[in-house]
Amino acid sequence: MQATRRRGAVAPRVVLRWLESGRWSVLAAVLALATLFRLPYAWAPLSSDEGGFLLVAHQWVTTEGSLYGNQWVDRPPGLLIVFRAADVLSEALGDRLALRLVALALVVVAVVAAWFAGGVVAGSRGAVAAALTLTALTSTPVFSGPRLTTGLPGVALVAVGVACALSATYDARGRRGRALLAAAAGAAGASALLMKQNYADGLVFALVLWTVAGARGRRLILPGAAGAAVPLLATLWWAATGPGVGAVWEALYGFREQALSVILSSSTVAPAERALTFALAVVASGAALLAGVTVWTIVRERRHAVAIATLALLGWAVFGIVGGGSWWRHYALQLAVPLALGAALAVRSGLLRTVRVAIALSLVSTLVAVAWLTPALVRGWPSSGTAAGEWIHDHASPGDSGLVAYGSPQVLRVGGLAAPYEYSWSLPTRVRDPDLVEMTAVLSGADAPEWLVEMGSFTWWGIDTDAFRSVVASRYREVADVCGHRIYLRIDVRRDIAGPTRWCPDLFGRTTGSS
Repeated sequence: MQATRRRGAVAPRVVLRWLESGRWSVLAAVLALATLFRLPYAWAPLSSDEGGFLLVAHQWVTTEGSLYGNQWVDRPPGLLIVFRAADVLSEALGDRLALRLVALALVVVAVVAAWFAGGVVAGSRGAVAAALTLTALTSTPVFSGPRLTTGLPGVALVAVGVACALSATYDARGRRGRALLAAAAGAAGASALLMKQNYADGLVFALVLWTVAGARGRRLILPGAAGAAVPLLATLWWAATGPGVGAVWEALYGFREQALSVILSSSTVAPAERALTFALAVVASGAALLAGVTVWTIVRERRHAVAIATLALLGWAVFGIVGGGSWWRHYALQLAVPLALGAALAVRSGLLRTVRVAIALSLVSTLVAVAWLTPALVRGWPSSGTAAGEWIHDHASPGDSGLVAYGSPQVLRVGGLAAPYEYSWSLPTRVRDPDLVEMTAVLSGADAPEWLVEMGSFTWWGIDTDAFRSVVASRYREVADVCGHRIYLRIDVRRDIAGPTRWCPDLFGRTTGSS
C-alpha cells in the first residue's frame, strides 16, 4: 500500500519536472493545449465584430467613398488586413473555420513569443510559466479568446515585441544582433498599434526597459525607434495617398473622445452592468489572482529593470481597458502579456509554488468554460443575430443590400448582403449620425437597400426621428420576425416569402452587442 502511494506521488513530480525542463516537446504540448481549447469554437457562430470586420475587409479593396471602401470604422488598417486574410480563407473554408484558424495562428505566435520572453526572465521554468499563462488567458471563452477578437492580433504583436526587447537587452550577443532585435521589437510594437490604436504596450515596455537597464539598454533605443518607424511611415503613406492623414487620425483618436462623451451622456446602466460582468470575468478566469501575483512580484523585484518595465506594461494595459469606457469582456485580453511576464518574474523571485497554483487555477477555469460550452458549440447553433442573417440569406437574391438598425453587422455578412450605409456598428451611428440624417437618406434614396433589420428597437437611445420613421413606414414592410429581430423588405421588391413569418431555431446565445 505504501509503495502504491509513493508511486502515485512520484508520477505528478515526473510530469512537473518534464513541464519545467524547457524542452521543445513541452512547448509543443503547450501549443497543442491551446489548439484543443479553441477547437470547439470552429463551430461557433460569428460574433458581431467577426462578421462586421469580414464585411468591411471584403469590400475594402473594391469600392471607394469612406475610410475603408464604403465603410467607416474606428479601427486601424492593420486589423482590416488580418480580417482580409480571413476573408480570403473563407472562400474555401467558410467564415467560421477561417476566422478561428487565423485566431489560432495568432495565438501560436503569442505563446511562442511568451515562451522566449519568460525564458529570458527566468530560464526554462519562466518560459513554461509565461507560455501557460498566455495560453489560459487567450483561450478562455470568458474573454472571448477563442474568437478572432479585435484585440488578439495586438496581443500577438505585443508578445513578439516584448520577447525581442528582452532578448536584445539580456540574451543577444554582438552589437549588431542586439540592434536587429531592438529594431524588431520596435516594428512589432508599432504594428500592434496598427491592430488596435491603444495597444502601445510593446513600445511602452521596450522604452521603459531600455531606459532603466543602463547604458547597454539606452543604446537600443535608437534602433528600436528605427524599427517602429517602418510600419508607422508605411501607414502614413497609405493615409496620405488614400483617405487622408486627418481622416485616419480622427477615426482612431478623435472619434474615441467623442464616443466616450456619448457613452457617458447616455444611460449608465449598460456600461455599469458590463463593468460588473468584466470584473467577475477577471476573477473567474484567474486573471485577478495572476495580477495579484504580478504586483506582489513587482514589489519584491522593484529594483530590477524587467520588474519596472512590467509595471509600466501592466499599467498601460489597465489604462487602455479603463479608457475605452465600454467594458467589453474581450478587452481583458490586453492583460495577457503583462500577466504572462509577471508569472515568469514570480518564478525568478522565488514564488514558484504560488505561481504554479495561480496558473493551474487559470488553466482549470479555461478548461471548465470550454467544456461547459462545447455541447452547444459542436451543434453549430446560430446566435440570434446570425439566425436573422441565415433567414435573409435563404430569401435574398444576389446583389441585394441591407441595413441593420442599429449595429450587429454580422447579419449582413451571414445574409450575403452589401452595406450601402457606412456605419455598420451602433456607436459610430450614435456619434457621427446621431440624427439619422445619413441613414434616412440611404433608406429614401434611389438605391435604397432591399432589406432593413430592426435588431431590437428603432427607438434605442432615442435617436429615431420623424423623418426616419416616415421613410420606414412608406418604403418598407415587415416580412419576418427572427428570434425577436424584425426584418423588413422594400415595398417595391418581390421575394419568395409566403406572408409574414415568425421563426427562431435553437440558439447558441444572443450575439448582438458591439465593441
